Amino acid sequence: MAGLDLCRKLFVAVASLCMTTSVFAADFTMKVAFSEPRPEPGSDDYHHARTPVVAFEKEVEKKSGGRIDVQVFWGGQLGKLENVVNLVRGGQVEAAIVADGHVAPYFSDIQVLGLPYLFIERRVAYDVLDGPAGQALAEKMAQQVAIRPVWLENGGYRHYSSNRRVARAADMADLKIRTMNNPVHMEIVRALGASPTPIPWSDLYTSLQTGVVDGQENSLATFRIPRLEEVQSHIVLDGHVYSVLMLALSEKWLESLPRDLRNIVIEAGVNMQIANRRISAELETVDRTYLEGAGVTITDLSVSEKQKFQEMTQGRVLELLRESVSAQTLESFLTAVKAAEAKL
Repeated sequence: MAGLDLCRKLFVAVASLCMTTSVFAADFTMKVAFSEPRPEPGSDDYHHARTPVVAFEKEVEKKSGGRIDVQVFWGGQLGKLENVVNLVRGGQVEAAIVADGHVAPYFSDIQVLGLPYLFIERRVAYDVLDGPAGQALAEKMAQQVAIRPVWLENGGYRHYSSNRRVARAADMADLKIRTMNNPVHMEIVRALGASPTPIPWSDLYTSLQTGVVDGQENSLATFRIPRLEEVQSHIVLDGHVYSVLMLALSEKWLESLPRDLRNIVIEAGVNMQIANRRISAELETVDRTYLEGAGVTITDLSVSEKQKFQEMTQGRVLELLRESVSAQTLESFLTAVKAAEAKL
């Protein structure tokens, strides 16, 4: 009898453990690939991408009641972003924080976002991306390459940096500029007389340090991430492209979720977008002050010189886009931009 009682007690204990596990185990895992380093515990880290990602993780887990376990893989743990995009497409990775250039090799229509001087200011970009044109592009991406984007901002506008001062368009001549593997970004560089060189983000610092390239193009916030102020001395604020970032969600994974959980993920993505845009705009002045304090010379272009940059690049890139972007996507964006500018 004593042995029987012991067996019963063991059975109850095991059953209780199984019930506890079933209550608290997540029904779904959401791996999020991110190239940024993990913020230090207890730090007051405030960043246009890291801060919203942390908030996204907490929101999804809380609102799903723990049914979705969000696992952020910081610091490029899942590999280079160029390769991670494919994993998201296949559903092996549920989401990633990537730029438009990382998606361009798989979805050519996204190159419309790289048309130089397309968005004259943030309000125009928000209006277009959040409106019918931007949402139609997102839906098309989801259907064609199984990635559903939530449009984010990557620190504002993209600018050129180098180790010599650029104050005129002509000063760009002969510079070797690192770009993503994005035909539009590369054509902008060519149009300015410089040489585009696609290099993975993880290799950028070393490539600048060793002279493989002379400069690069990114927002001020992105420039700071790998501490490029250590290997670049000049930035020209030409603002050639509004820098797009996205929460790239695996459409295959989203479709596997119950409707209530899918809605929670999408809603958290929208909240992520709101926080991202607010922080990105707030930090532009902070980033400039920091970089100038670190010894980087930042040049503001005159109106006439910025016009020259635009004249040299926009028409040429527009012709390129007509060959690689669907006419419907291109015209919808150009029309939406005009409408948004009229609201200003």
